Amino acid sequence: MNVNYLAMTKRPNEAVAAADAGLAINPNFARLYVARATAENFLGRSEQAISDVHEAMRLSPHDPEVGWWHTVLGIAEFNRQHYQEAADQATRAIEGGHHYYLVYALRAAAYAHEDKMDEAKAALAEARRVNPQLTVKWQIVTGKESSLLYSH
Repeated sequence: MNVNYLAMTKRPNEAVAAADAGLAINPNFARLYVARATAENFLGRSEQAISDVHEAMRLSPHDPEVGWWHTVLGIAEFNRQHYQEAADQATRAIEGGHHYYLVYALRAAAYAHEDKMDEAKAALAEARRVNPQLTVKWQIVTGKESSLLYSH
């Protein structure tokens, strides 16, 4: 079963177990560390998520998915209330080619917590440009309210 699928369908404990099983077979599978980190973020285990993403980056520093990996790091930092680092990771994600609305929403939320309202508004505008349906209501109705603030 796909580890990311398990995490995103609110089965993070199963996702971690599946990732652990996969890593026992192949401890050099970088993307599996990131999948486990995503599940760890859902469980509020930010330090473990950060450790897993760093291990993935060590194993595959030029991976084409590295932009997403910075997003996962940013979410972990946001959950730790390290908002400037979360914003910085979101910026790295964008620079790495990850232009999904979530990364802009993450950056907007992080900037808002840092009381950088102009930057937050600009990031939110970009998130809404990428996903015009993005509203608080849409997040709740689609069940995506946990996709940004996993454990926060």
